[in-house]
Amino acid sequence: MSGTVPHHKLFESTIGSSVAGKESKVFHLDDVPDLASDHDRRRKKVLFNSAMTGTEMLVDVLFYAPGGTSPLHYHSGTEHYFMVLDGRGHITISGQDYPLRAGSVVWLAEGDPHKVFAAEDSPMVFLEYFSKGKHETVFVEQACEWRPEQRG
Repeated sequence: MSGTVPHHKLFESTIGSSVAGKESKVFHLDDVPDLASDHDRRRKKVLFNSAMTGTEMLVDVLFYAPGGTSPLHYHSGTEHYFMVLDGRGHITISGQDYPLRAGSVVWLAEGDPHKVFAAEDSPMVFLEYFSKGKHETVFVEQACEWRPEQRG
């Protein structure tokens, strides 16, 4: 394995996972390894996926550095939602901008193109949930791969 995980393989990857098995789990976010985006300053912690739970869901926490953005993309085969936990920014969905701040909730219908932006002076953190972890993510801009980040 090359050490990176293509976005569409996060649902089954054991890279970045801290717990496995179908039993109930309790753990702390600090104990979950970071995955860093190969092309921007975002980080991700995969909380649950099929390798960890045996279910179809994919749940992660995404961290944006100030001024960070996702590539423009959409998802096929899943609905997707997230809740902003900290920070602020905005999201463009199908060409329309919406402000984001802690407590904002976003639900994205299958196929809606979207791009997330952290404010230039604020990091942003959100909890992300995909109803089906095994889905296709179509990148309109540069595709995303994730690599384990060294703890130091």
